[in-house]
Amino acid sequence: MKLIVTAMAALVVSALALPSFGDEPDPSMMAPLDLSTPQATAYSMMRAMYQGEAEMVDQVFAPEAQLRRVTNMGELRPDGLQRWRDWVDTLTVGDAHEELFGVTSETYGHLAMVWAPFTIVYQSEMVGCGINQLSMAKISGEWRVVFGMDTNAPEGSCDTFKADYLASLDP
Repeated sequence: MKLIVTAMAALVVSALALPSFGDEPDPSMMAPLDLSTPQATAYSMMRAMYQGEAEMVDQVFAPEAQLRRVTNMGELRPDGLQRWRDWVDTLTVGDAHEELFGVTSETYGHLAMVWAPFTIVYQSEMVGCGINQLSMAKISGEWRVVFGMDTNAPEGSCDTFKADYLASLDP
């Protein structure tokens, strides 16, 4: 009996010592860049942030691209791409996870527009949600962001934003 109790205790201790899945990087967010379609490029932008890789950000955006925000008060904030890129460069893997959902795109030739609702978790805390709108161009066979704009959903709505948004798509 003492042997069984000792073995069970050892199993419990070893199980507690294993990292939980939440401590491990999300495998889907560790994939390499994919600039083959507008939607894949949008997801690659989020993977660059998740991985804390500013160099990946540089690859997702076209030269001289812009990134702006429309505030809930209707103000247009100036270009924030360099500021966002620099912030991404401070992150470690998994610090920030921006989940895209309900993503749609329209494409004509070498021009595309991606509409990408999001929620963002920073260091395990929901910190924002809203809509990304990305204008893209196919340059040398790769889709790159030329202009991005986002806006946040109203304060206090992020806990239900994804469910509410997806429900609004049902006829």
